[in-house]
Amino acid sequence: MANVLPLDVRKQVWKSFRARFVLVGSLAALAGAFFTFLALLPGMTGLYLQNLVSEDTSTVSLPASGDANNRIEILRAQSLVTQFSTIISSTTPAFDAFLAALQARPQGALIREIRYTKEGERSSIIVYGSAKDRTSISLYRDALAKDTRFQNILIPASALAGAEEGRYSITLTGKF
Repeated sequence: MANVLPLDVRKQVWKSFRARFVLVGSLAALAGAFFTFLALLPGMTGLYLQNLVSEDTSTVSLPASGDANNRIEILRAQSLVTQFSTIISSTTPAFDAFLAALQARPQGALIREIRYTKEGERSSIIVYGSAKDRTSISLYRDALAKDTRFQNILIPASALAGAEEGRYSITLTGKF
C-alpha cells in the first residue's frame, strides 16, 4: 500500500496516526491523574481534618526549659493523644486515665509504651519508660498517687533503687 499512495497522502496519513496517538496518550494520562487524585483524596481529607482537630484539642503546654529530646517526646505524645481522641470519646474513664498518666509525667522521665487491660470491673494501665535518675521515677509515682482514679500504684523496688539503669514500669490499677 505504501507504494500505491503518493508521498503527500502518506504524510497526511502519518499525521493523522500521530495526532490520534497523542490524543489517546493525553486522555490516558488525564484518566491516570484523575484516578490518582481519587486515591489520594481520603488521605488528604484525613490530614486536613486532623490539623483542624489538633488546633482545638491541644491542651498540654510545653515546658519553657529542657532539652530538645524532651520536647520532641512531648510533641509526639500530644500528637498521639490527638490522633486517639478522634477515635475514642474523651468521656470514657479509660481515656481520661491515659491522659492523667501522660500529664503526670515529670521532666526527665520518658514514656516508651503504655498498655491497657481490663479484667471484669478492674482495669490496669502499665507504663513503661526510662528516666534520667531515680528521683524522676519517685516524682512520677508521687504525682500519680495524688490522682484518685488510681487505686493502686506498683513500681518495682529495683526501679526505685536505680538498679535497672533508669528503666521503669509502673502498674496503675483502678476502676476506669
